[in-house]
Amino acid sequence: MRVLIVQPSMNIYGGAELVIVKLAQYLAEAGIEHALLTTNILPEIEKDLFNTPIFKSPYKRSKNWQIDLLKDMWLLNIGVRRRAKKYDVINIHSIPAEFSIFPISKPVVWMCHEPPEVYLSSVSSRHSGPGIFAQKVFHAADRHIVKRYIKHAVVPDKYNAGRFRETYAITPHVIRYGIDYNFFSAAPDDFYIKRGGDFIVLHVGTLTEFKNQKESLRCVKMLIKDIPGIRLVLAGHGEGAYVKELKSFVQEEGLQDNVLLTGHVNRNRLRVFYHRADVLLHPIREQGGWMTPFEALATGTPVIVSKDMTSSDIISNEGIGIVTDDYVVALTDLYQNLKKHREIAVAGRLFIRNNLRWDNFSAGMVRVFQTVS
Repeated sequence: MRVLIVQPSMNIYGGAELVIVKLAQYLAEAGIEHALLTTNILPEIEKDLFNTPIFKSPYKRSKNWQIDLLKDMWLLNIGVRRRAKKYDVINIHSIPAEFSIFPISKPVVWMCHEPPEVYLSSVSSRHSGPGIFAQKVFHAADRHIVKRYIKHAVVPDKYNAGRFRETYAITPHVIRYGIDYNFFSAAPDDFYIKRGGDFIVLHVGTLTEFKNQKESLRCVKMLIKDIPGIRLVLAGHGEGAYVKELKSFVQEEGLQDNVLLTGHVNRNRLRVFYHRADVLLHPIREQGGWMTPFEALATGTPVIVSKDMTSSDIISNEGIGIVTDDYVVALTDLYQNLKKHREIAVAGRLFIRNNLRWDNFSAGMVRVFQTVS
């Protein structure tokens, strides 16, 4: 079996990119012939794919995300048409990879991290969005291609399965992502004991409206009198109007001593932040952020997540964190009963160690590949 993995520009090392890295590493170790087709790729990601052949069609990124989306569509389609004959399965990932398979008659498995309409909503919220007509054309073309060329898809949870089924009338396989338990659970070398009285709230994710950093800032503003030592760390890259709004809020509310915006952090620094935090606050909307609370739990840090987070049912059903939309109440309870919530987080660590393994995810993907090839 030979697998061609297709992913648009890999300019950040986010969740979707990590999924591809872990899958490719598994395929290499299992002796399964495979390759990655992409456009741009970070050296950091390429380094982790040292056993995977990579076909690149790089382009200079513009300030217009719609233009870059079209470039990805065009270049990936050319790349697949040139190489499809050599492979038994085409494994597409993030939008607009689905447009790369037209008009190839090869088995396709779509690892759908999030539906196109969710992605488009997230990017248009931080840039000038495409017109209503352009969005309608895109969605119509997307549904036509999926209906014509895709019979098998994979999503990471039941929520996304329902969303995918409603959009495309296809019942996808559900295969949970993995978590690097050994990496995150190990205390980092530069771990330190925080100042007495500090209560560190960590919010991880790209600075966008979908990641909802405004809500975390609002919580700090409301709790600063009751929890004088509260410190909010916003860990993630951001740019544009939304980031300006966040910084303006911090200035206007006088929260400069209580809020830190770190910018992009690599995985090593992220592990440090997880271990230093008293709680991960994850008031995310229905886009991305699947792995973040589980990574935090792997370090033994309690988590508070929104009801909208697509994997919140796992946290709720397993009783390993707080699922709520009232974050102020949840933070207050956690602050007052920190020992209890740390014990809950320990149970979360055990759940992750025993259940959310990357080899389980990758083996499940291989079974799907074997089914369709």
